[in-house]
Amino acid sequence: MACKKWIVRILRVTALAALAVLLLTFALVQFQQRLLRYRAERLMADMHQIRLYQSTWADAQRLMYRWGAWGHYDGSCTAADCRYEIEVGDPAMGINTRSNINWLMRANYILRGSGLFGGRLAALRTTFTVQDGTIWRESAKIVVDVPPDLRHSGEWNSDYLLIIETKSRQRLLHSNGADWILGGYEQLADHPYYKVGKPGGCENCFAAYVVYSTHTPQPEIDRLTDFNFSCFTRFSKCRWLGDLLPVAWDWRLYSYFEPGHTLQMEVPEPPRPCDIPIWALGRDYNAVYAVQALSTSHLNGSDGPHEVDRAKIISTIKGAQWRNGLVMDVLPYPDSPDDPAMAIRERLIPGKSYLLVYEDTFDDPPGPKLPLDRCGVQEDTPEVRHELEKGFAQNDNLRGPELR
Repeated sequence: MACKKWIVRILRVTALAALAVLLLTFALVQFQQRLLRYRAERLMADMHQIRLYQSTWADAQRLMYRWGAWGHYDGSCTAADCRYEIEVGDPAMGINTRSNINWLMRANYILRGSGLFGGRLAALRTTFTVQDGTIWRESAKIVVDVPPDLRHSGEWNSDYLLIIETKSRQRLLHSNGADWILGGYEQLADHPYYKVGKPGGCENCFAAYVVYSTHTPQPEIDRLTDFNFSCFTRFSKCRWLGDLLPVAWDWRLYSYFEPGHTLQMEVPEPPRPCDIPIWALGRDYNAVYAVQALSTSHLNGSDGPHEVDRAKIISTIKGAQWRNGLVMDVLPYPDSPDDPAMAIRERLIPGKSYLLVYEDTFDDPPGPKLPLDRCGVQEDTPEVRHELEKGFAQNDNLRGPELR
């Protein structure tokens, strides 16, 4: 009888000790998660106070002073030039990896990452660029790990990441080297201040990359960076990009996987003329030429007939100065059944004056043919010139590389 009581007492103490450990672990994980959420919310609130080209070096210094324990910069940081980065989150997510991670910390990350105690491996990184005394650029990247659902099993029930990155740019045309600008240019017809796309080859993740103009109205910037930080602490997992950023539901980047998806045959859009704002073209393309159309001919290529127009350059409106009077072959944008925009063919009528919107790569001198993108042919009128100049005014001269 005494032995039985002793065994029961040991089991009771063991159970109470195990329960105490579980409760302590739960409390520790919840404390850390809520502390991380608090910091991330405060950091993003501070970033929302930035006004590009208006916030001063003093504003930047206040941010650096407040977030100095989580911030760093490479090289020098002065009012003339400074690129500053602030990171809050878990070292397991690549945050503050300069510090050592001991075995106790690793165990903590495993417990949090499993989701058993309401933990989420998560991180927020923000950056800004100061030039000539004001802030010119900003970016933000949020990452949240989605643990597997332990109630289910199967191929699709594994952990993955939700990733959203936003950054400002003076031009939204296309990627340049390692600087990703994803998403089709046609998007600007619906929202001319930003583009959004998803990367290829993103394994075990759903990711959205948003690039917005440095002249985007502040309410729109706030909407594009209105992250839902409850994903850091809530017990019901944030599983989709729309959970992490509400506006992402409209983008349907991963519509096949998202709830409510139905298999429907896509109906091609009817052909339409250029519907991208002219001022956005002036902002994003680096060359505009005033020309007079001379003649038109047609060539048969492997992918169908092409129109080739001869035109004489009257003047350079934007970009590298080409010789006035230079006669060139111009290839206006063709209508192609393979193009998702199903755009109406653009053409130059001999004798009329046009403004040609072009992206000059500066790799070679002007060649024998000038291929144009959609919306590359604009009538030369005072109204069109005025709209283009509104776009020119949004360009700047940033020294050094863009933030990545």
